[in-house]
Amino acid sequence: MKKILKEPFLHFIALGFGLFLLYGLVNTNSESTETIIIDDSDISAFIAKWESQWKRDPNEKELYGLITQNLHQEIYYREALKMNMDQNDEIIKRRLSQKMKFLTNDLASLSKVSDDDLNLYFKENSEKYMISNTYSMYQIIFTSDKRSNPESAAESILKKYSNASFDTMKNKGDKLPIPYFLENLSENEIRAQLGDKFKKGLQSVEINKWVGPITSGYGKHLIYITKKEDPKLPELETIKQKVLVDYEYDNQQKIEKSIYTELKKNYVIELDIKSTDFDPEFVKLLEAEINK
Repeated sequence: MKKILKEPFLHFIALGFGLFLLYGLVNTNSESTETIIIDDSDISAFIAKWESQWKRDPNEKELYGLITQNLHQEIYYREALKMNMDQNDEIIKRRLSQKMKFLTNDLASLSKVSDDDLNLYFKENSEKYMISNTYSMYQIIFTSDKRSNPESAAESILKKYSNASFDTMKNKGDKLPIPYFLENLSENEIRAQLGDKFKKGLQSVEINKWVGPITSGYGKHLIYITKKEDPKLPELETIKQKVLVDYEYDNQQKIEKSIYTELKKNYVIELDIKSTDFDPEFVKLLEAEINK
């Protein structure tokens, strides 16, 4: 029990709930629960706004997202009104909803991240920070601009010079502003320079021999991989700032979700959809989802 009480995340959740509880004690005129009704006209307005922006109808997943987004806004809006945040403010629902979010974000920003917290987060999310395969290789290219059949030309050179030295192979291809030797490039760097097909083509070829042809956006390549390093996790110290930013963002999202969940308990959410344009099963599913 003591260990749970020492968790900083729980402290800030408690602080956030405390603020809203304090407001509830002093605001004795408000009802304990309120009803939010989402009807046909509301959904039609959501769809019309989506259509004006994206020039198409939203699918079911996108419509659900629109409804839940507006539900979030409505709940934050009503809570903000209870706290008199609307006084002398020209922007109404969106602005007041943002103010409520800013309040939850402020709670998250009060936390001071310990090294233990950051280390644990780094371990639990290690896949996010994994460095991909790294390659060092020689490459020559055959382009369609200079050859009628670059793939055939590449295959012919490979057959004739498969055991040739690097110096001999250097000038067998076409000239392009790509280095003959590419050193310690990650898969992301290779994708950026030579495209996804080329990156995928490297994954199954042998090393320490001329192989190909492999396709890139430039043409057909023959390559000689001298070194291939497997994916590895960098030391935390080398990317600590990035991990810290990710940790703080995720922590902020957790706090906001927890506070929103508590606020939502003060409302009854009803769907009043009479239009036959909507599948009744989808409406039933949607109502169940928004009332979770």
